[in-house]
Amino acid sequence: MTDVATTAPVATKPVRILVAEDSPLNRQVALMQLERLGYAADGVGDGTEALAVLEDRQFDIILMDCQMPEMSGYEATFTIRERERSYAEQGSPAARIYIIAMTANTEADNRSKCMQAGMDDYINKPVELSQLEAAIHRALADRATQKAIEEVIDPIVIARLRQLKMPGKPDPVAELVDMFLKEAPAQLAAMELAVKENDYTSLARAISAATSLKGSSGNLGARNLAALCDEIEQTAKNWTLEEVLPLVDRARQELGRVQVALGKVKQG
Repeated sequence: MTDVATTAPVATKPVRILVAEDSPLNRQVALMQLERLGYAADGVGDGTEALAVLEDRQFDIILMDCQMPEMSGYEATFTIRERERSYAEQGSPAARIYIIAMTANTEADNRSKCMQAGMDDYINKPVELSQLEAAIHRALADRATQKAIEEVIDPIVIARLRQLKMPGKPDPVAELVDMFLKEAPAQLAAMELAVKENDYTSLARAISAATSLKGSSGNLGARNLAALCDEIEQTAKNWTLEEVLPLVDRARQELGRVQVALGKVKQG
């Protein structure tokens, strides 16, 4: 039976938290701790109930007990991640829920198992207030970082690339990011040099470099950079190389943002 018990309305921080814990006492303690920290939260008794609640409501963070009846925290987390991947494939990516495992710190519950299930963090029970506060702060920092990345890199493209991973082979995203980070600066430099030299080969060289960088940017979801490269390409085709240089400067600035974002994507 779902026990969606919301803490008192004194909580003011705009973060939506769900506590999935089969022990009513432990669940209430967690809700009270969150209230003490200024967060409103709801509680459910197992993984099945958590999934049901997520069908109707959005949450930023889940405190997920690993060992629960009906459906464990591991199973629930795996299902949540599969849902997120499915939404991304359909072109409707949902914000990734940050899941914090709550474990009894036994051999059956360990950090490696939690991470393999798709959880983001790990705290031991009984949960101490300071431990919980630190975990929430890490979650919020992670979400802020993810939002900044998604302003530069299309998450749908990255999700599709991750599906190319084959058992026993390297992460394709990391490999493609490394290739891009090696090639992109040279392509941009070639564009800039062609425009500055402005000789009889400059037009073709500028268009070629812009087309190449547009394609590689698009393949890694760097949509803003790809759009700038397209603008450079079209401007050059109109024989207006003098108007290309400011666009190249903008592309260089955007490439800097892309390099930072892709570095974080690779780490994830």
